[in-house]
Amino acid sequence: MRKFLVVAAKTVLALLSFAGVCLLALSGWLVWHYGYRIGLPTEAQLAAVSPTGPACRADPKRAYISLADIPPLLRDAAIAYEQPDFYEAWTLNPIAEIALALGTGRRPRSAGVTQSVARCLLSLTPGNDRQIDPVASIFFTQRVTRSLSRDRILEIYLNESYLGRGAYGVAAGAEAYFGKPLADLAVDEVAFITTRARQPSPGRSFDARARDHAIDRMQTAGLIAETQATAAKSRPLLLKDVPGTQAQPVNQ
Repeated sequence: MRKFLVVAAKTVLALLSFAGVCLLALSGWLVWHYGYRIGLPTEAQLAAVSPTGPACRADPKRAYISLADIPPLLRDAAIAYEQPDFYEAWTLNPIAEIALALGTGRRPRSAGVTQSVARCLLSLTPGNDRQIDPVASIFFTQRVTRSLSRDRILEIYLNESYLGRGAYGVAAGAEAYFGKPLADLAVDEVAFITTRARQPSPGRSFDARARDHAIDRMQTAGLIAETQATAAKSRPLLLKDVPGTQAQPVNQ
């Protein structure tokens, strides 16, 4: 019996060692293939991105607002709506995220602000069509978080996300939807703008549920009081008209 236990123990140790070697080999292949082989922008390219100003789309006619000049409520509302743990979370571990996705059958967890900026920065590689698989997206998102500060990532997100109506960035979005500068946006208008990056093409009408969900996130994050949230949800949100159409109220 003792001999059998010794043999069984050695077998288990051998299998565990073999599994460990295979895992290391798989990890190395994943890092090589998704980190370098498929032509994603390198850390050197990301490090060369200017500390402020356009990172993905250079257009002299397009307004670019530094993070310090964007109203704090709008900055915080975007984080609360898209990625509440934006500043606190560690960078995504690609191996752990891939293993979790394979083991559970679910897509890797989302990091809305960071992943949106990662998709934008894919344009740093000439000819990149921005269509990469979820695993490559995890690797590149991690590379972005290693290369750029969280403030810089947020600044890019707020300035270069497409918000519909031909508007890139929150300053252009405020003008396109409300005809206002950022500083003049009311709570409900701030909430509406934060939803546009996720839903830039709403079709013929806009649904107030997304706006109200953003307002709820703002209240949960402590950005606004309950009375402000209630008032913002009840307020009719009249959007600026576009040429050839009448002003559009958000569906209540």
